[in-house]
Amino acid sequence: MSTNNDTQLAALKKIKHLIKTKKNQAAFYELQLIANVSDPFHIQLQYKYLLDTLHLDQLNLIPIKIAIISTSTISHFSDIFRLWMAIIGFNAILYLVEVNAMEQSILNHTGKLYTFHPDIIWIFSNYRDLKINATHNCDKTSIRQAISNHVQHFKSLWNNIQAHSSAYIIQNNAELPLERVFGNFESTIHWGQINYIRNFNNQLAEAVMPDVSLLDIDYISSLFGKHQWFDEKFWYHSKHAFSFDAVGLVAFHGARLIAGIKGHAKKCLVLDLDNVLWGGNIGDEGLSGIRLGYGSDGEAFTDFQKYIKQLKDRGIILTVCSKNEEEIAKLPFEHHPNMVLKLDDITMFMANWKNKADNIREISNFLNIDLKSMVFIDDNPSERQLVRNTLETIAIPEISNDPASYIRTLDAQRYFELNYLSEEDKLRTKMYRAYKTHQNLKHSLGSISQYLQTLQMEAIAKNLDEFHLPRAAQLINKSNQFNLTTIRYTERQLKNMMKNKNIICRYYKLKDCCCDNGLIAIVILKKQKNHKLHIDSWVMSCRILGRNMENFVYNDIISIAKKNNFQILIGRYKPTTKNKLVANLYKQLNFIKIEEKKVETFWHLNIKDGIMLDEVFIKQVELY
Repeated sequence: MSTNNDTQLAALKKIKHLIKTKKNQAAFYELQLIANVSDPFHIQLQYKYLLDTLHLDQLNLIPIKIAIISTSTISHFSDIFRLWMAIIGFNAILYLVEVNAMEQSILNHTGKLYTFHPDIIWIFSNYRDLKINATHNCDKTSIRQAISNHVQHFKSLWNNIQAHSSAYIIQNNAELPLERVFGNFESTIHWGQINYIRNFNNQLAEAVMPDVSLLDIDYISSLFGKHQWFDEKFWYHSKHAFSFDAVGLVAFHGARLIAGIKGHAKKCLVLDLDNVLWGGNIGDEGLSGIRLGYGSDGEAFTDFQKYIKQLKDRGIILTVCSKNEEEIAKLPFEHHPNMVLKLDDITMFMANWKNKADNIREISNFLNIDLKSMVFIDDNPSERQLVRNTLETIAIPEISNDPASYIRTLDAQRYFELNYLSEEDKLRTKMYRAYKTHQNLKHSLGSISQYLQTLQMEAIAKNLDEFHLPRAAQLINKSNQFNLTTIRYTERQLKNMMKNKNIICRYYKLKDCCCDNGLIAIVILKKQKNHKLHIDSWVMSCRILGRNMENFVYNDIISIAKKNNFQILIGRYKPTTKNKLVANLYKQLNFIKIEEKKVETFWHLNIKDGIMLDEVFIKQVELY
């Protein structure tokens, strides 16, 4: 991260040299390290110019098409937004709708907005779009109705978009302005602007429907500072809704939100112990010597643990990577009265004297979690740098030596954005602890069949319903390893498929002796002419790999095909950098490769040859 002008200039010079020597990947990595949302606009513009000189197609960025419909000028914003999208892993292809053409562009169903076929449509509104002429003569009912009319107007625009596009929708809420005609009283009186904007934001949040998320622009404006947020000169001159130096912060938050929507938020926190979860060294100072719960440091460490505990409760996996004797390192978790985190909260505990990068890689491999999904917290700059140099894709925030700043530093990075919280999210720690138990059990038993029998697995296979719809969309958008085509479907698209008589959407849940794994697989089957059934999507959670669930799903597909008198089953495999795991799945299931293209292969199976697999070791049940 940039710390001073000299460091910044040196970093920029290094990036330019790397670009000149055609080391694009190295230059991009250095750009990711130096970029800071708090940098002034002109500095972030330099980053953008450097990004423009790189060949984005060589950086393994995920292409995404985003249409922005704004009621203010966003030409400068869009440049910095593309920068931050790239920094977090996306190649954003933008379509900017002409300013103040929101309704026209959305209602013109054959216009450029729809022919662009965006993945995301962002309605970039601000508080000036609320045309509520409230005075002291207005009663509460009329103001409530005026607010409701505005909310319904935006909701009708969402419905219009969803009727003609598969795009996910982002909508800004309304930021509270700095000025208050009635002073503090304005937040109390029903006709006060501050009061009715707050009520509008609350009603807008309540109106949110599937495949719509709000960007909390009011929070972002407060985070930046109301006095600096708005520059009157630029509003009157060129209709910029916020100051140039706020552009990076808005772009960063928008990019993080989109990463969460597309299933690319972080999901695992790797924690050092000494001077991270408590003050002092447990090995040197003992249980009574560490600072936790009392004093300025002790209270800060306790609050940081409370924050981490909340992350765990909403589905973030917690692991430990510490240079310590394991038995000693566990003492605070087991015996310290002010310890908020307990051993049950930790999915994997690595305390030894090995290289931390090696330990983190072992955590990643054992839990089958991509390093890109992990965040490492360590108070030691040398350890952070060592891990950063070795594992370039892991996120490592630069925390100071003051525990009072830990929460703010971690929270500011927005690593863990999400747009939906499922029951599986809440139980993720329990599920991954069970996954660890499975791995240990597998290694302790003499054969795979003995291991699978020991698990006492039960599964549910049913047509997708509305109750399981949000989790199904989440799984489809997050799963990469066991995903044969990596087609992403929104919740709304899945809902439409459920209504289509030519499409069969199936979900699968799995329970074993260790835990209920919840909904862990989705299959979408599309009926075609000449008695053919096409496997459009087949997605499974990586947590249950190695338990024959793919054989169970295959048997279910064959059963459906035979019951509906299909003759040919068609499979498609589209390789990515992450789904090599399933490259030979169709071959293993006795499909025959009939076509091979540059980007995908097609496989056929005659249903009469589709033999149901034995020894799956999973019992199908209606309920469990």
